[in-house]
Amino acid sequence: MSTIVVAQKNGVTCIGADTMSSLGSLRQKAHHVVNHTKITKQGDSYIGLTGTSSSLVVMNSYFINPERPRDFSSTEAIFETFRHAHHWMKAEYFMSTAPDKNEEYETTQFYGLIANPHGIFALYSYRTAQQFHKFWAAGSGRDYALGAMQAIYDQCDSAVDIVKAGLNASAEFDSATSGPFEIFTCDLIRQPKPVKKSRRKA
Repeated sequence: MSTIVVAQKNGVTCIGADTMSSLGSLRQKAHHVVNHTKITKQGDSYIGLTGTSSSLVVMNSYFINPERPRDFSSTEAIFETFRHAHHWMKAEYFMSTAPDKNEEYETTQFYGLIANPHGIFALYSYRTAQQFHKFWAAGSGRDYALGAMQAIYDQCDSAVDIVKAGLNASAEFDSATSGPFEIFTCDLIRQPKPVKKSRRKA
């Protein structure tokens, strides 16, 4: 498993992940593995995926084709991006779509977090997404990360420091999380302030 966290504050979004892989009880730390990253950059978005390391390989391979649509600017856009991708994941990458016969829809085997100039998002296996105001976490160390980020969010000015706190707490208590950490940032798009209409005096 993995721990991936996102935060945004003071006009900056940030995503971070640990770099350890696990094969059952076997731990592979970053200094043993060359391709230890769990975060990929697609356009202006950083995407971190938990679960099997194959997911990141498949995503990078899929998006290497510039003609395939990609829009991570909103929850609706993320859904449409992966709805389109789902067909190709089955056809070209032999993705298993229904591990549980009680699933209401076929699943796309991606679960992770996104940080970009539009905000911070969680991506789920039904291709749906959620956008968050402050922070979120995914993976085996999620609960520890969420607790740490909640505790310090109001005291910190930096999204990077908030992400580091989440990752450090996860590495301290979760057996499947270990440093060093990879951390990336981007500036949020400034939303124009609404123009106040002046009232005419009679």
